Amino acid sequence: MKGTSSSSASLRRRAPCMCYCPSPAKPILVVSWMKNNPGKRFYGCPNYWVGRKCKFFQWLDDEICARGKVLIPEQRQTILRLEDEVSTYKKREKCLTVSLILALVLCEICLCVILALLD
Repeated sequence: MKGTSSSSASLRRRAPCMCYCPSPAKPILVVSWMKNNPGKRFYGCPNYWVGRKCKFFQWLDDEICARGKVLIPEQRQTILRLEDEVSTYKKREKCLTVSLILALVLCEICLCVILALLD
């Protein structure tokens, strides 16, 4: 009995071969961010996102516990916020680098002018 459930679980986790479209496509792995299934992966038809409403759908992951349904979205929001901050800091760093280079060039020009006036 135990061998049957583990083999059926491994069969369920394997990637499906094709969807049910008239021109079958290989299903793609997608992550759900819906409230009831945050972070839960599933296979879906790639045609679904281009206007063809294929009904192919197969969960890859097991059910998420109640705590996970709260914790995963919180952590995702934290990650998105931190990624946004990193992007802001990279833009700021680029701006400061350009400003520093311009300041150095301006100082070099001023130094050359002063040296020329002293000669």
